[in-house]
Amino acid sequence: MGKGTRPSSRSRSACRKVIILPRAVVIVAGCRSQSGQRRDCVKKTADKFKLLRGPYFSPRVRVGRKLFCEIYGTVTVCGFSDSDFPWPKGRYDGKGAPSLILYGDLVKAVRLESEIAVAHYWGVSVASVRKWRRALGVPPINEGSHKLLNRITMARTDSRLERARQNSKSPAALAKASAKLKGRIVPQHVRAAVRKAAQRPRSEAWKRQMSAYWKRRGHPPGHPESRFWTKEEDALLGLASDIAVAREIGRTYSAVMNRRTVLGIPGHRKQKRRKPRSK
Repeated sequence: MGKGTRPSSRSRSACRKVIILPRAVVIVAGCRSQSGQRRDCVKKTADKFKLLRGPYFSPRVRVGRKLFCEIYGTVTVCGFSDSDFPWPKGRYDGKGAPSLILYGDLVKAVRLESEIAVAHYWGVSVASVRKWRRALGVPPINEGSHKLLNRITMARTDSRLERARQNSKSPAALAKASAKLKGRIVPQHVRAAVRKAAQRPRSEAWKRQMSAYWKRRGHPPGHPESRFWTKEEDALLGLASDIAVAREIGRTYSAVMNRRTVLGIPGHRKQKRRKPRSK
């Protein structure tokens, strides 16, 4: 092919063949962009653009062919994108601006890779990748996004994460979280999952670990405003009626009655009946 001549459609489709490896982008046959600048054959990516799976291949199609898009259905190829990974573009019913066709390995990448990696290599915005995810039923945090967030968190060298953890345990933050959770209706499937998880057998090591954890928290499992029973409070059980003990220690009648039943302490009236009569 001489200088200044336009390549044929077959050669143009061949030069668009791209292999993306997990750590680098390998362009088998480099192509020229609209500005005429030649792209590099091997381009190392930043850590946040790493790909987990691959390789990914651009479909070898010509302009005018029809492909099935996962969003718009059957569309006609009207061109190719000018990005690190050239991809066919099409119009739905021949109207509107051309957009990338959600087809082939692009569907695989949207399902598995992080959204910023797909946006970087295919030359689209993150909002477009999120639109593709919603169309394919991909969750907001997939395998690629999860590993990306893990890498970013582990690579931090400042104290922002530690400061955020400390601030989340402040009284103001705990009160705000408690007020937000009050009155919330828990879905039925969440209740069933929690009930099933609570019925699983627990080891003694796990019990000791959870006991130490809740003692550090300062309250038993449940509402943050609840508190542990003290030895002084246990000593008052059974000495008077449950209502009187509840008023004295600042607890509810049900809490006092349940605690006394668990410890096996008889009620105040039963203790009086068991006293021997004086002759």
